[in-house]
Amino acid sequence: MGTKTLKMPEDALVALLKTLKEETLVDIFWKTFVESDTSPLTREEERAIQKAKDEFRGGKTVRWENLK
Repeated sequence: MGTKTLKMPEDALVALLKTLKEETLVDIFWKTFVESDTSPLTREEERAIQKAKDEFRGGKTVRWENLK
């Protein structure tokens, strides 16, 4: 199947994603960001992931429900 590029406003995309079940969102993000790159993480990437996890645990991230 071919790939198409669509242009749409960010708020429309967020509204669309908010209608999906969490399981579907996880699947979309997994296929988009994880499966396409199977190379080992660099030290910089590992640090960025750890920082993101720490920020999440500390409540310093934007909640999905609060996106406009």
